[in-house]
Amino acid sequence: MPELLFLLLPVAAAYGWFMGRNSVKHKELKGRASITRNLSSGLNFLLTDQEDKAIEQLLELLDIEATTIDTYLALANLFRRKGDWDKAIRIHEKLHQLKLPKQQSQQIQFELAKDYYSAGLYDRAEYLLLQIVSCEPLREAILKQLFSIFLATHELNKAVALADDVDKTKSASLRIALANMHTQTLQDSGAAENEPKTYTSLLSNIANRYPQAVRPRFELAKFALTQLDHMTAKNALLSIVQQKPQWSADVLPLLQQCQFDADEWYQLLAKLADKYQNVSARLLMTDWLQQQGSSLAAEHYLLDKLTQQPNIRLFQKLLQLRQQDSKSAAEVLSSVEELVNAYLASKVLYSCRNCGFQTRQHYWSCPSCKQWETVEPITGVDGR
Repeated sequence: MPELLFLLLPVAAAYGWFMGRNSVKHKELKGRASITRNLSSGLNFLLTDQEDKAIEQLLELLDIEATTIDTYLALANLFRRKGDWDKAIRIHEKLHQLKLPKQQSQQIQFELAKDYYSAGLYDRAEYLLLQIVSCEPLREAILKQLFSIFLATHELNKAVALADDVDKTKSASLRIALANMHTQTLQDSGAAENEPKTYTSLLSNIANRYPQAVRPRFELAKFALTQLDHMTAKNALLSIVQQKPQWSADVLPLLQQCQFDADEWYQLLAKLADKYQNVSARLLMTDWLQQQGSSLAAEHYLLDKLTQQPNIRLFQKLLQLRQQDSKSAAEVLSSVEELVNAYLASKVLYSCRNCGFQTRQHYWSCPSCKQWETVEPITGVDGR
């Protein structure tokens, strides 16, 4: 009899293990069924426009099952796009309280900061973003979000403190943004009036550190001209037109104030006029030909360029030349020129290459898309 009991012990142990395993599976299935019911219930609330109930239901489910975080992130982003920032914030705040892997937790913190930014809670967004700005996968996106906050709050000086973080990225747009913010901060400091040499030196440093940006060199050239430092202005402006010839409409009037010999000025205008088809350069080339005493050559030059590239400003210049050559037709041509002037007065001068925003006034930061140095002189029939 004892021998029989001994033989039955393994059987009893196997039976206990089997029943226990089935019990665990039963509990797991029951738990999953509960999750499925809650999830279905939450989605049903969403479909019936009962969003508040849906959020409560889904957040309750989150405490039970944290493996569906991607679903919650997608839901919160949907609310943010719809403008329901309070709902997005509630979801992201709940997710942020969970104990998750570092990278996932930082992503949620970034999303929560974007919610705060969308809701106008800039201080909260800034606080969260500064905590994770060193996160390598998100650094560029975080810095762009921070710069948007600094622009909205008019605290551009805060961007300067993040220069080292910007240098760790490969983003040209971030460097351009930082160069513009640094330049604006320097201008607001009053150093131009109080310490002109220091101001010039600091502007030069910004221009050298961020050669992708136009503004530091442009402001440096303008200030150098006020100090009669024509060489500094000339070098800064020439580097701009060499890098971005589309800026010639704004740069050439300043270059005219610099010291050029006749041949050097001609070579510059010829390159911009022929290689880049710049209208402003062609207009100045016409003036140069007139100054050389050849009005007929200037007129032929304009006619040739108008044939290649129809442009209302070149046509306006031609009208002016014809008025000078023919006094009998001057009155009629003058009336035509007035119509052309009225037409041009209604046309935009700049357009944002990023979003298409159009304006007669230049902005370093596009008022529409908030991108830096994307508002450039327009081209085409009405272009300069």
